[in-house]
Amino acid sequence: MVAIPAFVVQHLRRIPWKPALLGAAVFVLVVGAVPPFRRAAAMASSRAVLWLASPLTPIVPDFDALPVTTPVLAADGSLIAELSGEDGRRAVLDITAVPVHVRQAVLAAEDSRFYEHSGTDPEAVGRAIVHTLLGNAQGGSTITQQLAKINYTAGERTLLRKVREVLFASAIEQRYTKDKLLERYLNQVYFGDGAYGIRAGAQTFFGVEPAQLTPAQGALLAGKIKAPSFLNPRKRPEAVLARRDEVLSAMASHHWLAGEALAQAKGEPLVLAEPRPPGVSLAPHFVDHVKREAALLPALGPDRKTRLTRLFTGGFTIQTTLDPKLFAATQASVAERLGLPGDPITTVASVEPGDGAIRNLFGGLDFVSTQFPYATKGTRQAGSAFKPFVYLAALREGIDPRSTFDGTSGRRIGCYGDRPVNNYAGEDAGGHIDVDTALVRSVNVVFVELGCEVGVGDVVRTAVDAGIPEGATEKQGAVFLGGLDRGVSPLDMAKAYATLAAGGVRAEPYAIAAVLDSDGEEIYRHRRQVRRVFDERQVAVLNRALSGVVSSGTGRAARIGRPVAGKTGTTQDNIDAWFVGHVPQLATAVWVGYEPRRPMADVHGRAVTGGSFPAAIFGDLMRGGLEGVPVRRLAVAGPESLGLTILNPPPTTTTSTVPVESTTTSTAVPGPPGGEPSTSTTTGTEPPETTTTTRRRKDPEPTTTTTTRPPATTTTTAATTMATTAAPTSTTTP
Repeated sequence: MVAIPAFVVQHLRRIPWKPALLGAAVFVLVVGAVPPFRRAAAMASSRAVLWLASPLTPIVPDFDALPVTTPVLAADGSLIAELSGEDGRRAVLDITAVPVHVRQAVLAAEDSRFYEHSGTDPEAVGRAIVHTLLGNAQGGSTITQQLAKINYTAGERTLLRKVREVLFASAIEQRYTKDKLLERYLNQVYFGDGAYGIRAGAQTFFGVEPAQLTPAQGALLAGKIKAPSFLNPRKRPEAVLARRDEVLSAMASHHWLAGEALAQAKGEPLVLAEPRPPGVSLAPHFVDHVKREAALLPALGPDRKTRLTRLFTGGFTIQTTLDPKLFAATQASVAERLGLPGDPITTVASVEPGDGAIRNLFGGLDFVSTQFPYATKGTRQAGSAFKPFVYLAALREGIDPRSTFDGTSGRRIGCYGDRPVNNYAGEDAGGHIDVDTALVRSVNVVFVELGCEVGVGDVVRTAVDAGIPEGATEKQGAVFLGGLDRGVSPLDMAKAYATLAAGGVRAEPYAIAAVLDSDGEEIYRHRRQVRRVFDERQVAVLNRALSGVVSSGTGRAARIGRPVAGKTGTTQDNIDAWFVGHVPQLATAVWVGYEPRRPMADVHGRAVTGGSFPAAIFGDLMRGGLEGVPVRRLAVAGPESLGLTILNPPPTTTTSTVPVESTTTSTAVPGPPGGEPSTSTTTGTEPPETTTTTRRRKDPEPTTTTTTRPPATTTTTAATTMATTAAPTSTTTP
């Protein structure tokens, strides 16, 4: 049983309960019968609530001691932003700097009896309590209660919060004057577009100081407090103007505005200031992503609105994952290569493999024109940057990448539908080529046929396992060439390639490493979310092939002087261009394209492909960002280590890259540029046995293929210490 403090018991005993109850009954009858008494009754009730709550009121810190900004720190501890609104324009103003008509507009919109009550409106509180008990949390707070919620109760949507809110409201009503409370409210309240406080609101929407606001502008801002995000004058001007006129009419009902001034205010046209870039010192798109992530953290409050309010006004410290050196190298490269007016947008995302930390997030050089988060939510077609998932799906199905397919452009292939499959620019790959060569040269026809062998479902499953969002891919053959349904963002692609860099371990990306409260106490620490999704031996085979894309294929512009793997991607008509690649410590995706979408046929005199600007920007930022970071070799291995099925070997030559003439042979496996070749040691006693078998594709059409069976016993040791694998006893794949 909860003990009631003695002083509370004594306080309650002093209350003359019988006369009080009788008086309350008479009071209710009078108020109900005589409407003019209602206002006075409400004020009396408010004072009664204050008196009853006085012995229970908590101690509150001084408003002046409450922090009003939240520093956002990079991974190295440097400051990248000071959150006090979208652009850092919130500054504490004296109430005398706010015109009377603006103050009156806020009172008319939010709490017209503010100067008369004692911090609570019993009628509104009662209504809110009833709705909360019914499961439909509702407002009804006075300005004083809103201040209590913002600063002390964290906005929990519970009945207990409502009680605590009343107690804190009573406490601050006793401690501060009405003018001081209104001043604090005007400096903290949210007006939308990241503008916290009347100064930020005036500058964000009208480009003026509060002293210059007209009655109509003041009423518009006051009206937005009710629903700051929905009532966005740049998106819903009609709704905003209707709400403005409601506030102006409320001002008139209180005799704060009348006659010609009222008519002039209602007739004033809506003229907004141009949006301005945020006042952060570095990486505005990354800071925006931090805000979105913070809105999901329960440590900051029970709901999104509360979390964001506390984020901007609670004096927290946000420790993030951003690498400033990597971001600076990205910005410098994009400015040099695609920094002219009319150039396409460039976005970049970098993720740490095996951890998920977002080390780099670049959304464009001009934040004003690229405020949409293209790097995290911009979904585009992946093109050939999606082919590694087809390759890996084939490995999972037991298909050796030394298998060959006809690379002739323009062929029709079963599961792709009644459409010819063309290579980029109609290039004819010339007869049968193996899958590794097709990946290096990005031959579309081969990957469609390989995808048909594997099956659409298995390719999609592999992509999703790597980190591509479910629903992004399409359940038809176009997926083999990166033809997706909703598309992917650079962060999606960086996450998926980070899975390859980590040897098949997928990690969920994150930007906030920790959150400290205003006292420096840690209230949140990110916990890694990782899961093994691929066999590391299969990933090593894929990484070996991807390193060849950079060393001798379409991604040569991405070479950085250390082991690196990656893939180019270019969609039809050069609308999207990608380079996505990784070293063991970092995976990076670079996307270039226009919004609205249009071909990039002539940018600085050339058509944009994944191997042009995206690969070059990747090379620049990785070289600069990884300067001083130890060089590590990629985990690579030859396909012979897996005992896979080889499809369609050329009729006159063997496609095996593993010599078997002698008992023990060391063969060099081409490694990535700047790295050493991996070495495979193979022991065998007989040459491979070639047989002709029938393999049924995952699509309805059966096809006759030739397969190669490895020796009965094969032991392979790769430089990456891959596990020993026994060859299968049969090479016939159903």
